[in-house]
Amino acid sequence: MATISTRAMASDIPTTSTSHPNDPIPSEPRQVPELTIQPTLLRARRHSQPEQTSPRSSTESMLSSGHSSDSETPLTPNTEFQMDEIVDKLEDLPVGAITFNDQGKTRPRRASTTLISDNPTDIRRILGDTETATKLISQCCGGGCCLLKTLAPDTSLPSFVPVVIPDNRAFRSLNLQIGPLSLDSELTDTLELPPVNMSFEPTPSTEQRHMSVVHKEPPKYVQPHPPYDVYSAPLHGARELTKPGAEKRTFHFDLDVTDYPDEGGVDFKVGGAVGICPPNSSDIVDELFDVLCIPKFVRDKPVTLKTLTGRWPTIWGEDKARELVTTRRELLTWCTDIQSHPPTKQLLRVMAEYADAPNERKILFYLASAQGQAAFCDLRTSSHLTVAQLLSAFPSAKPPLPALLSILTQLMPRFYSLSNDPHVSSARPGLPGDRRLIEIAVTIHETPDWHADGGSRTGVGSGFMERIAHAFIKAENEGIDPRSILDIRVPMFRGLMSNPLSRQFGGEGPMVLIGAGVGMAPFRGFILNRLKNANCANKIWLIQGVRDAMLDEIYSGELGDHEAEIKKVVQSRKFRAGHSEAKYVQDEVKVQADIVWFVVNALDGRIFVCGSSKGMGEGVETSLISVAMKKGNLSEEQAREFWAKKKEDGQYIAETW
Repeated sequence: MATISTRAMASDIPTTSTSHPNDPIPSEPRQVPELTIQPTLLRARRHSQPEQTSPRSSTESMLSSGHSSDSETPLTPNTEFQMDEIVDKLEDLPVGAITFNDQGKTRPRRASTTLISDNPTDIRRILGDTETATKLISQCCGGGCCLLKTLAPDTSLPSFVPVVIPDNRAFRSLNLQIGPLSLDSELTDTLELPPVNMSFEPTPSTEQRHMSVVHKEPPKYVQPHPPYDVYSAPLHGARELTKPGAEKRTFHFDLDVTDYPDEGGVDFKVGGAVGICPPNSSDIVDELFDVLCIPKFVRDKPVTLKTLTGRWPTIWGEDKARELVTTRRELLTWCTDIQSHPPTKQLLRVMAEYADAPNERKILFYLASAQGQAAFCDLRTSSHLTVAQLLSAFPSAKPPLPALLSILTQLMPRFYSLSNDPHVSSARPGLPGDRRLIEIAVTIHETPDWHADGGSRTGVGSGFMERIAHAFIKAENEGIDPRSILDIRVPMFRGLMSNPLSRQFGGEGPMVLIGAGVGMAPFRGFILNRLKNANCANKIWLIQGVRDAMLDEIYSGELGDHEAEIKKVVQSRKFRAGHSEAKYVQDEVKVQADIVWFVVNALDGRIFVCGSSKGMGEGVETSLISVAMKKGNLSEEQAREFWAKKKEDGQYIAETW
């Protein structure tokens, strides 16, 4: 952020008797409520009030995303230019390079596009004078650099016959801007056809009959952390934290880990994150089977899978050749990301190889070439696409399943922070003393569904958790004990028990907890742990951001007897007298500048931030810089160095995604 802007924000910081220059030594703010805290345990949920379930919602919220970067995407053109040549070519782009929207108006590209294409000087600033077009294009994601080799044929010539665009709903949902492309257009730097590194072979008759549990738990070869397997934790409880009308739905889950196997003395910790290994939904899997025209009797037939190299179908196993018995459904359900990873050029190239229709084949080759780089970048940076959606857009492309599995991404775990202190959960009212629970909160992520206008589908992890939550709640509402009758299980493993949140939590120093949305979840465990200790009870403050406290506030009333004294709720959507008044977490950070400045300068004091990096995370950091400038009489550069040092010392911990 520019210096003038940050200084302007610093002027909003309130000045009090504990502020610099009145009191240059940080001291505890006055008028802080003194609490008398008794050891407080989590209140049991009141069964007298029925739980309200939400309408079907969707997609993905996770503390630490299991998504991996698309490092396999090939480098597009291998031709090198000097920087001046790049600038000249960007300034002299042909008219055919400009994209239009459905109304014929120029379609604004993303911020990266505007930055690069409108101001060539910024290219030098970002990349340096030694950068080449090769790197520039390989790292592009929708910017003007994609257009260095854009097609610019003379469309007025009689010989120009444009490619016929596929006329189906799936193709229209891709929102591709193809430009002047004909069947005779010359394409360069097209990706080589990726090798097929696996095969299906008949199962030997001597092999013991394969018993698939595909709809219950992952196969044994899916090992998140060898030599340990995925643990199927019984679902002890599920409830909805948000209310109907909330923009994002959030559910709470109690997982029974009493019988979790010992793993070398590593235990669950406050603030840690567990890994959930979710399956793809059966509807998404069956849709892909149908698009590929794989007969139903083949889908669940045991086969011997042979791979030549790699970790797949394990998660983090060794890179080696494998031979194991499985089914095609198991591989698509538990081992392959078919709905949340951006399409790669490898996938498009494989589809092009097996496309029978000339127009579809040309478009696919175009997307895998240097000339189609801009359209490819737009495709990758649009909303999440399913593999079935992409194949449905080019219906003549029917690649064999081994060819697809060779280039699709491994389905990775989703990580969620613990929202309780796992060492005291067994003492809750209503829970047998010999059981141990861990608790997590999951926000349901939604993304548009191409099948119908206005429809949506859920993400892999949150969609799975939502489905089992609805099944559990429905059974309870019908008077059925879901624990004994349904036996719902969650495939999970003890994941990030030494992440920054859990690693830095401890001691008896004061804490400020700053969270928005589901980022509040790990702080619940922090607070319940702290309130057990009377020496720490007066030394914790929570700033919680929500859209609407009536709908979105999670864990309200579950933070101990003195919740109102330690918590400040900030609403970004608040209505008063017919007009809206927006306020955000970062605004409250500035209002509470005295507390923030006292805590971060106190012995063993810590500032924790948890939530989305965009918007909330960036805004909080800017406010913290403003606080340091005002309270410490620092320049912006000194304030940034101050917080960098506090982060290095473990006093400023930001866990954002």
